[in-house]
Amino acid sequence: MLRIRKKRWKIAYIVIIGVGLLAFLNGAVVPRLFSDPLSSVMANVFVVLVVFGGVRSFRGSDEPIEPPRAWWRMTSRPRAGFVLGALLILNLANSVFGVVSGSTDPQLTGVLSAVVDALLAFLYISSSIRLVRDPPQIERQHIVHDLPRWAPLKR
Repeated sequence: MLRIRKKRWKIAYIVIIGVGLLAFLNGAVVPRLFSDPLSSVMANVFVVLVVFGGVRSFRGSDEPIEPPRAWWRMTSRPRAGFVLGALLILNLANSVFGVVSGSTDPQLTGVLSAVVDALLAFLYISSSIRLVRDPPQIERQHIVHDLPRWAPLKR
């Protein structure tokens, strides 16, 4: 499985896959292939797949690379999960407001996105609570950044 540890590659994944591919699929591909109710279902399925692809691929600096994460673990640190959960709750509130006010064209789209946001927010926040309560016991990996510089021997 692909493991992404560097911040620049995580940002590239989010921008290219998360924003670019989802915008292309939601705008160009999904509406032409599927009917209206099914297109909102497919768009939310793509969102969940992208999120879980990132969750399973991203690794923190203190996490081992090879073994898979625990099934419940969404982030490497609790703060990241709390922040992402709060952002998803704000998006959930936006979806609920859109459904209640009638501003979303098909109401199924707003309801589905609200359900997906609620589920993802619950997973991120519960993962962070679990990380705070019982932090993982991980051995620090020793990473060699530079080779040692040896002084010449004196005779």
